[in-house]
Amino acid sequence: MDLSSNLPLFYMIIALLSPFGIPLGATFVIIAAGSLSGTIGDYFFIISLIFSGLIIGDIAAYFTASHFEKIITKKLHNYEKIERKYKNGKDLFDKYGVWGIFLSRFVLLGFGAPLNYVSGFSKYSFRKFFAYSASGEFLYVSIYAYIGFVFKDSWVSLYDLIVEFPYLILLIFLAVFVYYQLKRYL
Repeated sequence: MDLSSNLPLFYMIIALLSPFGIPLGATFVIIAAGSLSGTIGDYFFIISLIFSGLIIGDIAAYFTASHFEKIITKKLHNYEKIERKYKNGKDLFDKYGVWGIFLSRFVLLGFGAPLNYVSGFSKYSFRKFFAYSASGEFLYVSIYAYIGFVFKDSWVSLYDLIVEFPYLILLIFLAVFVYYQLKRYL
């Protein structure tokens, strides 16, 4: 990969914007970046660049949501039912948010951006948010860029498999949930 090209800037922009929930195909870009890395030095440069962009984006999304928290909660006070659900959700997030933040970065792809906002809205501890977000993002970038780096010729097929994996897990959880609900009622 020629590092003098505009690709590193492209990677950084994608990494900065994806934590806001803008559907730019960040996983696809990370795998492609890994496959385009010619040397191990390029690979580590790309990982560092994308990781930095993702962390800056996560922090920016967190503080954006934190800034608008008062406006949102003020509007929620107008709707009692929604306010109760918000409080229950906030309690649940306070209890299990650490795992949600961590796993949404590299396993449950697509949930990272909403959890950035929920973390900011709920004034979740920034230190915890940062620690678990950064560790999850590091695994995300390392794993998916490595997949691209190792499987340079067939990474597109692997990408299709990776994209479908969270849906498969979700379907399994849904099937188990439905099974237990049916068992309980029957």
